[in-house]
Amino acid sequence: MSQATVSLTTGPLTLSGGPVTCVPTRPAAQINLRLIATTDLHACLTGHDHHANRPASGFGLYRISRQIAAARAEVANALLFDNGDFLQGTPLADYAATARRRGRPHPVVTAFNALRYDAITLGNHEFNYGLPFLRASLASARFPVVSANIATRLGKSPARDTTLVPPFTVLTRTVTDTDGRSHRLRIGVIGFAPPQIEVWDRDHLASHIQVRDILASARAWLPRLKARGVDLIVALAHSGIGPADVPDGAENAATALAAMPEIDAVIAGHSHLAFPGPQIAATRDIDPMNGTLCGKPAVMPGHSGSHIGLIDLTLTPSRCGPSRWLVRTAAARLEPASGRDGRATTDFGRALAPDHRAALAWSRRVIGSAAVPLHTHFATLAPSAAMTLIAEAKIAYARRALAGTEWADLPVLAGAAPFRAGGRGGAHNFTDIPAGPLRMRSISDLYLFPNKLVTLLMTGADMADWLEQSAALFHRVTPGAVDAPLHDSAVPGFTFETVTGLGFAIDLSQPARFDAQGALADPSARRIVGLSREGHLVRPDDRFLLVTNNHRASRAAAHAPLGTPAPRTVLADGVTVQTVLCDHIRAAPRVGAPPGRSWHFLPMPGTSVTVTAGHGSEAHLADIAAYRPQPLGPCANGFSHYRLHL
Repeated sequence: MSQATVSLTTGPLTLSGGPVTCVPTRPAAQINLRLIATTDLHACLTGHDHHANRPASGFGLYRISRQIAAARAEVANALLFDNGDFLQGTPLADYAATARRRGRPHPVVTAFNALRYDAITLGNHEFNYGLPFLRASLASARFPVVSANIATRLGKSPARDTTLVPPFTVLTRTVTDTDGRSHRLRIGVIGFAPPQIEVWDRDHLASHIQVRDILASARAWLPRLKARGVDLIVALAHSGIGPADVPDGAENAATALAAMPEIDAVIAGHSHLAFPGPQIAATRDIDPMNGTLCGKPAVMPGHSGSHIGLIDLTLTPSRCGPSRWLVRTAAARLEPASGRDGRATTDFGRALAPDHRAALAWSRRVIGSAAVPLHTHFATLAPSAAMTLIAEAKIAYARRALAGTEWADLPVLAGAAPFRAGGRGGAHNFTDIPAGPLRMRSISDLYLFPNKLVTLLMTGADMADWLEQSAALFHRVTPGAVDAPLHDSAVPGFTFETVTGLGFAIDLSQPARFDAQGALADPSARRIVGLSREGHLVRPDDRFLLVTNNHRASRAAAHAPLGTPAPRTVLADGVTVQTVLCDHIRAAPRVGAPPGRSWHFLPMPGTSVTVTAGHGSEAHLADIAAYRPQPLGPCANGFSHYRLHL
């Protein structure tokens, strides 16, 4: 992407003597300052895909470390930031959380120290392993960690909160102007995270932290940061790019943050998109060509080390106002991970080598055997052996744990979702484990997140709505349509949780009952038809136990209709689903079986839809044979393209 330069001007500044226009002097020299950013790395550190045990395909901090070094070398003055979601996401992260020897720094922090990050903020996935683990992981950091809206104790206003980490930091750097003269520059860095953290990791965080609205926290803390005499302020917003006018508690508030007068540059993230670029639609406040939000330079550098973000600022001296320098021009751009040179910088490679070797040895341990391939290429289109295995492990654990209780005689169901199902993760973001040995890395491959197992008491009506939320993944399809796109790209594939133990059909001709966030969108809509168990229709007042995870349970509680109680939790003993799955595999000689046809799309004669799947999906077309799949060739982004006949 070509670099776009935007000229920035200051507005009138009101002083005691009345309005004064702050005009920069005509300097003989100026300061060129570069901000370099990463976001949503998800512990993709090395040049190795630990899930598939192969070289990583164009992703990872390892691959972009030389680009970071080169970006620094191109200018006299540069700062490096990370925007959160760095602790979770790969078998390396799971190794660090469960098997890494005590006393050794977390490999992500080791990597950040080696690359000399200047400051970072926290994302929502930093909390997946709990607060004690997060605190221990950050203890070795040689850089500031900031977040203004995550509090351990709320005060009367956000600025009186006791925050988990400092709300902001002031970086004092000696910089060189274009004439070679030295200056002391004070850069304020403030961080923000999605308020939804309290819902997503409620079991870890309830009564331990509270997360404020992003904008309310910004309004409270930014004047205090400005009063520290900083020359510019950079917002590390682990938040997506949405409209400038957002409600309280908004998840995607980066644009609204940019509108605040104190902020000079925004680094956004969380949604795994790339900005500047066409993935974000243009609006009055969002310029995806020039890379600005409300006129301020901004970047969102993808995910997993897919890009680095670069913001180049030109600073000129100011004669008035609280700052000694003005941002005169700004240019924002992304640099994709280079496919030509996947080598790391020497310091980075040396620092990560011990953790990489140890994680490889751990991930290769054989724990069992699979009788059939376990993959997620078509897990949102037909029953999946991989999802059935996860569900069976959950059911077996819950039955043992609830034996002898008042719940022991209720039918036990289990939900499972394909966490690695393409989407923004790309064509290699699918589970594809051949029949044969299962290893420790297979656990992370099958179940990516360290979620806790939760069992809920559900009615038949609850179960119907649970499945309706999953069915929001699909576009409405008009009968007779030809090659209609099936999946709604705005809805992540990992929200599609099927339930082992139930049979049903999905009527794609109907509108979605729920939206992408799980909120009721159309109370009259119903896509789930023929809901049954063991050949008998499920009645609304039937009672079941549903084994799911803490994230889904918390999401259900958050979106329960007003006046309707959230499902009752009958089991939540703190065990992780990964542990349950691992123990289940170890206890059986072989696991996995060809999936039955427990659910399907309601037939629509003369109608076809198009779908995408990952590299290698053609080997598993038998799973969707009922839809007479026709390969349409590879897409430009590496996905395989298919036509299905409904």
